[in-house]
Amino acid sequence: MIHRKPFHGPKRRLVLSMDLGTTFSGMSYAVLDPGKAPEIKTVNRYPGQEAGDAKIPTVVWYDSNGQVLAVGAEEPSEPPVEDPEWQDDAVDEWEDVPKVFKVEWFKLLLGPKGMHTDPAIPSIKLPPGKQDVLEVYADFYRYMYGHARTYIEQTHANGDLLWESFGEDIDFILSHPNGWEGAQQSAMRRAAIKAELVPDTLDGRERVKFVTEGEASFHCCISSGMISESVEIGKNVMIVDAGGGTVDISTYTFTKSTPIAIDEIAASGCIFQGSVLVSSRASAYLRQSLASSRFGSESHIQAITTEFDKTTKKRFKGTGDSWVKFGQPSDRDLEFGIRNGQKKLTVDEIASFFDPAIRDIMHEIEAQQRAAKNHVISTFFLVGGFAASEYLYTKLRGQLEAHGSQIFRPDSHTNKAVAEGAVSFHLDHYVSSRVARFVYGVECRKLFVSHDRDHRSRFATKEIAEDGTVRLPKGFSIILPKGTQVSETEEFERSFYQSSRTGLYWIESTILCYKGRRTPSWTDEEPGLFSALCTVSADVSQVPKIRLKGPSGRYFRQDYEIVLSFGLTELKARISWMENGVKKFGPASIVYDEN
Repeated sequence: MIHRKPFHGPKRRLVLSMDLGTTFSGMSYAVLDPGKAPEIKTVNRYPGQEAGDAKIPTVVWYDSNGQVLAVGAEEPSEPPVEDPEWQDDAVDEWEDVPKVFKVEWFKLLLGPKGMHTDPAIPSIKLPPGKQDVLEVYADFYRYMYGHARTYIEQTHANGDLLWESFGEDIDFILSHPNGWEGAQQSAMRRAAIKAELVPDTLDGRERVKFVTEGEASFHCCISSGMISESVEIGKNVMIVDAGGGTVDISTYTFTKSTPIAIDEIAASGCIFQGSVLVSSRASAYLRQSLASSRFGSESHIQAITTEFDKTTKKRFKGTGDSWVKFGQPSDRDLEFGIRNGQKKLTVDEIASFFDPAIRDIMHEIEAQQRAAKNHVISTFFLVGGFAASEYLYTKLRGQLEAHGSQIFRPDSHTNKAVAEGAVSFHLDHYVSSRVARFVYGVECRKLFVSHDRDHRSRFATKEIAEDGTVRLPKGFSIILPKGTQVSETEEFERSFYQSSRTGLYWIESTILCYKGRRTPSWTDEEPGLFSALCTVSADVSQVPKIRLKGPSGRYFRQDYEIVLSFGLTELKARISWMENGVKKFGPASIVYDEN
């Protein structure tokens, strides 16, 4: 267990993390009292649960007007709408179906385009009255925040007074999959504002912070003492956070042991192969194999799948057939493997639901091992809700141990690693550098170089700049190469100049992200692999205007730099310029295209 130093802030604060998962969600927190060492606690009691639990289902129930009826483990009084019926695109008239709508797996709607796609996943449709998934996010955040308050008030001495003492001194740490980017962070912040966690002010927005699920899990492993034996300088560790929707894989090395300091040594990975995909493959198989049986109705398929989730999926070890209970003892259809209200699933059938996930996880592990280059990774930790699967653990252990590696699965903390680790991330801040997952840069007009064959082939596209030079459009100027290890304090500058007749007062520059394998020089050579990461905007009215004369007459030139910080969990930007030999800085805003 890590012993933290006393909090040295001027007044009491609360750090509250929210881990909104695909299937289950949880919260952890720490009260920061001046002069006292913070202690991370987990909310382990929610409405609708008979016994205490650190997780609740990520489910929201709505009425036909989009009003929340129940959240999490609670259920509404009216019967729910059958998913296939109300999610069917052919159903347009909401009045023709029951008045209660169950929304789950909505996290998948927020991910980067193309990331959460699988034929086994049914289409996820918003209920009536909701135009955007952020509204569902906001409803869930609002519920979690309200229950966090109730929990703290009920479990701490003088809890009411304690909560009132926080005021607006609450920092929210929101976790997200490794593969999510700035657009998703921006959307989550807007959802937090909509949920009234923070006001829509600069101070309010800055109180919402982000951490990847992989990094949060690693912080939990350290702060809880799970990997105390691995904390030595030069030790390399890979964290496999297997959750409901995604499996987040992160690789680190210890650079200091006292105090602990860690560097990421390979770009983090994120694959859409969480436990929900296992269930979806099982459901798809049952739907197909029982199509001609009287037990092939959607209600029977859902009943079998639900029981499969609760028992078989966790217990399956790959050593025998399983019987999944779903009905009455009188339910029989031997031709389809149904006896005494139970459906038989052979060992090979069940394995086929898991094996695509195991294959993809091992592929990502091997990719990160290659990316880590000279760092030999021999220690692995499997955490997350999906880590409870005996089959997943057994198969990964077998493949990793065959190469001389060890994999550990902590007995506790696995299902609350992200929530607790997110608070530790804020308090302990072990990771000091991260690795760029993609190539980042800007489109530019390149100065024509006559002896460059590539430039000569593009001469027909030339443009004449204000200063009379020949420029080639569609160039790509790299700011940050893929795989670069970036410290939190490191900044990357890209010099710009703007020419105009009167001088500019406001500039906008689009930061591009290249997700291919090459070192790109032009944006039109692989256009499908470029995407707009964000637009950086800034007031440049204070940037000196240099008056010049070109072939087309007089014009003004302004020189400045856009300064980007990639080493944090969230991209930051500002601008700089030289004035009378002194470097000056100004603020810049970042706007993401959330579509």
